[in-house]
Amino acid sequence: MEARCMTKARRLGVPTPVLYDVDPVLHTLTFEHVDGLPVKDILLRFGLDGVNEERLNDIATQIGNAIGKLHDGGLVHGDLTMSNMMIKNSNNQLVLIDFGLSFTSTIPEDKAVDLYVLERALISMHSSRGDVVRRLNRYSSCFH
Repeated sequence: MEARCMTKARRLGVPTPVLYDVDPVLHTLTFEHVDGLPVKDILLRFGLDGVNEERLNDIATQIGNAIGKLHDGGLVHGDLTMSNMMIKNSNNQLVLIDFGLSFTSTIPEDKAVDLYVLERALISMHSSRGDVVRRLNRYSSCFH
């Protein structure tokens, strides 16, 4: 199911690692290596190493876009934490990872739970600096 959902997310325009191989015998998936940092690490470095408000706003906008595309396409991630979002070193592009709990759904409550998990993750990190939560409103412009 993880491979299927990640492939669907990619078709919806959500940046995900490339899936290289599915081994049904060993029950393993082989994905592209994402050379970057988890969003969690970047948020924790706010004010250091070039992590400024502009960069946080860009990341928040990318998160909102990605989640909006997922939900508009009938896909629920299931574990939207800052550790399951990476930022590529090469181009600062967001990549969503770990679709192990993802599923398809058109039920608004399922999507709301996805957003609630994300909100709790942000609040627990005290990451409202840089107005990250407000920037996530980009979600609404991607969701039809």
